[in-house]
Parts: sequence; C-alpha cells; structure tokens
Amino acid sequence: MSETERTSAARLLAVLEALSCGDGMTVAELARTLGRDKSIVSRGLRPLVQLGLVERSPDGRHRLGWRLFTLAARAGDQRLLLLAPPVMRRLSDVTQERVHLTVLHGREALTILSESSRRTIEVVGWVGRTSPVHCTSSGRALLLDHSDDEIRELLADVPFSGFGPKAPKDVDDLLRRVHEARRRGFAVVDGEFEKDLVAAAAPVRDFRNRIIAALNVSAPAYRLQDRLTAVGQQVAAAAAHLSQAVSSRPSGPHRLEPC
Repeated sequence: MSETERTSAARLLAVLEALSCGDGMTVAELARTLGRDKSIVSRGLRPLVQLGLVERSPDGRHRLGWRLFTLAARAGDQRLLLLAPPVMRRLSDVTQERVHLTVLHGREALTILSESSRRTIEVVGWVGRTSPVHCTSSGRALLLDHSDDEIRELLADVPFSGFGPKAPKDVDDLLRRVHEARRRGFAVVDGEFEKDLVAAAAPVRDFRNRIIAALNVSAPAYRLQDRLTAVGQQVAAAAAHLSQAVSSRPSGPHRLEPC
C-alpha cells in the first residue's frame, strides 16, 4: 500500500469513526471534529453516501449507512466462527461435557459448531441439526432479548406437546422461564427436550450488543444435574468472553496485518 493510499484509508476511517458516535453529524460538525475544511469533507462524503456507507437524512445529518452495517454483520459471522472453537474447547475441558454453538433459525435453534469432551458417553452430536427453541436451553438463550409479544408471534403455531415431561405446557409457561433465565443471565433445562437430558446455555452478543448465537452445554441428567447451576455460570462466563472477543479489535495470530 502506497503512502497516498494509506493516508486516504486513514481519512476514510476517521470519518466513519466520527460518525459512529452520537446521532449523526452535519458537514460543519464533522469538519470541526476532524479539523478539516468543510468543502473537503463535503466532497469526501458524497461518494460514501452514493455507495451506501453513509446515509444523509433530510435535515442534513450524516450517519453510518446500511451497507456498512451489512459488511459488519458478515465480518461478525466470520469472527464468530473463527473465535468460538478455542473458547468452546476450554469450556469443554472445564465442564468435561460437550459444548455447542447455536444460532436462531426461524423458530428453531440450529447447531453450527460442536466441541467434544473426553467423556466416553456423550449426547449425540448436533452439528447441522435443529431443535425447538421453547424446550432447549440454547433456544431459550437465543430468545432472551425478544419481547413477550415477539415470542408469542414467533411460536403462535408451534405445538408444545411431544417433548420431555418438564417441557413448557404453553407459551405463558415458556415466558415465565424466559424471564427467569433473563434474570439469571443464562438458561437451564431439566427434562424438557428429553426426559433424562439437562443443559445450560448463555447468549453470545455482537458489537451492537445483539444476541447472535448461544453457547450450550448438555449431558445426561445423572452426570450433570447436580452441578447444572455451576455449569450454567461457567457457560455464561465463556459466552461473555466470546462476546468480548467478537466485538474487540483482533490481536494475536488471527489479526489481519496491513498490506
């Protein structure tokens, strides 16, 4: 990268970082913030608006644009898949149980990654498979930021029968359990999806604090039931660590170096 290109990239980044603070800026406000001439800033904003990286409202205020958020979301997906495995391996070592990473897929939880413990008896691997959100810990963790009305709408036609003996009986029963998980910071299930299966899960958040995935530990009840709360706390700590990693500046071997 030439010095001219490096300087241009630095100026572009400065504009985007300035616009990321507050509720938008006029050209004059942005020029003052950057210490640049107003006409130069105005010319520099024009192509950014045309490309969708910056949006200009009718009152003349500029904000980060839709395309930038789309790119950020895609980058977040890549970072999640890159950074999750070592966190999951550590959690598996600590709990001695299988760990899953799930995302919300319509009205189900889709498992996208799984890390196995050294146990000889484990829950069947779920990568690529889906499970109901209403009677699984991962599904419940993925719903923690949903309002009651959003959950009712999402599960309007979903049958609540045919699962474990302790599964929610209806949406009101589910909402009580979601509220409890929200207060606790993680979700636990015991005999909800299957009779002898227990699990704990916590949400993973992106740089905008939105839930993008859930970490989940599940195991046979005879092995995990007595320490389910403690494991839930460990899952929550791991999920918080992964959330911070996904949202932070890259460092170490996975950091992208300049050209």
